Order: sequence, then structure tokens, then C-alpha cells
Amino acid sequence: MNRNSQIRQLSYLLQIVSVSLGFIVFFAALYWAIDTLNWGWVLSREGNRADSFLSFVYFSMGTFFRIGYGDQVPVGLTQWIAGLEAMSNFAIEILIITEWVTAALEKSTFLHTRERLENLLPRRR
Repeated sequence: MNRNSQIRQLSYLLQIVSVSLGFIVFFAALYWAIDTLNWGWVLSREGNRADSFLSFVYFSMGTFFRIGYGDQVPVGLTQWIAGLEAMSNFAIEILIITEWVTAALEKSTFLHTRERLENLLPRRR
């Protein structure tokens, strides 16, 4: 693997992490706003409403990564937002897989073309 492809992969990984964290914080803020407007809530097992932004971040992380421990439950509009958040992670996963497949195909095509060109040239001994 050459240096340029390593840098490109590291850059791509940092972009994925940044976008994922951005989605998590965005949806946590959305849950907080919906809770503030009393349009929906995030409840604990005991039935208590989430009371801090960190609780919404925790719920958002569990939803984004589709872990769903069951210790927090969306109620009202937050149920629909939780579904959208889970689907956003699915879309990001599709983009990641597409990038990996594209990179693998590019490398395979390059190696195949190089091999064909080398076979055209006479070999020196």
C-alpha cells in the first residue's frame, strides 16, 4: 500500500468519524428540543424523563449505532426521530461499503492493467 492511499484512507476514516459524531450531536440536540417543546420524550426504565443533554447524547449514540440497550425509550415524536437517526447510520454504512468496494476495484483494475502491459513488453535477461 503506497503512502498516498494510506493518507486517503486515514482522511476518509476521519471524515466518517466526524460525520458520525456530528449526526449524534445533531440528533441529541433534536431530542432535547423536542423534549423542551413537550412534543416527545426520552424516558428511562423507571419512567423518568431524560434530564440532561448528556442523557440525550447517550440515547443518540445507542440509536445511531443501533445498540438499543432498552434503558431509555423514545415516546411521541422522538420515536420517529430515532427511526430517522438509525436510517442515517444505515446510509453512512452504505457509503463506507461503496468506498471500500470502489477502492478495491480500482486497485484490482490497476494491477490487472499493469500485468497486461508487462506481458506486452519483451523481457530482458
